[in-house]
Amino acid sequence: MALSRDVLELETRSLSGEPTLSKAYEILNDFWQNGNRDRELGLHLMFISWYGIVEPAHLTGFQNNAETARELNNSLAAVHAAFEPKIDNDPEMLYAFGLAANMFCFMFENPKEWERISIEYRRRYRELEPDGIDVSIFSNRGAYGAYYAGQAVIKNGY
Repeated sequence: MALSRDVLELETRSLSGEPTLSKAYEILNDFWQNGNRDRELGLHLMFISWYGIVEPAHLTGFQNNAETARELNNSLAAVHAAFEPKIDNDPEMLYAFGLAANMFCFMFENPKEWERISIEYRRRYRELEPDGIDVSIFSNRGAYGAYYAGQAVIKNGY
């Protein structure tokens, strides 16, 4: 499933400073709550949930409160749980989840577990992609793609 044009447009607008990620989250989360477990949808929902946890409201559009943080943490954990059984041979998923946890596990619920995940996922993703993830896989994929492309160009980064 390709992401809806609405989601990609909202993500792209966020790159110009509009706090539209919360609106993209609502669309993605509705699909998720209705049983859609598409890989691309999951990657974007994970990214927006994570970004909403770690970045301020004026960038994301999310409310800055404990209830929103709890919802976003639950969303992040649910997406991870859905894909964890098949993540071992998926370098992009290992990279995306692992990098998010590596950078900000202290802001997640259960930070020790996320720290363990970040270490394990880096080890496994580097087994699959010893020279790092190919930045081109993130092209034309909204804010998710732009963020991870920016990270992937860092030589010997995560």
